[in-house]
Amino acid sequence: MLDVTQEPWKEYVIHIRAIPVRQIVTCVSAPDGHIAIVRIERNGEVLADWHLPRFCERWTSAPEARRDALEYAVKLIDRDVLGAVETQGASAT
Repeated sequence: MLDVTQEPWKEYVIHIRAIPVRQIVTCVSAPDGHIAIVRIERNGEVLADWHLPRFCERWTSAPEARRDALEYAVKLIDRDVLGAVETQGASAT
């Protein structure tokens, strides 16, 4: 990912990229918001790779999108949601 913010949190690494988006009215419409793409890794393994789960929500600035994405990723880590996914994956093999 280009222009990625990388934040360590506990034993995880959170990568965040804000991407300008636009509502296509014409082919030359200017970007009118941002979405955030998030990847969470632990020990080199990608555990999550997604955008924030808000249907059609856009942020007015890239810093705002990155801030909300980081807050959401930290909540997932603190609630051990990703640890539960790792445990399920290990028991399935």
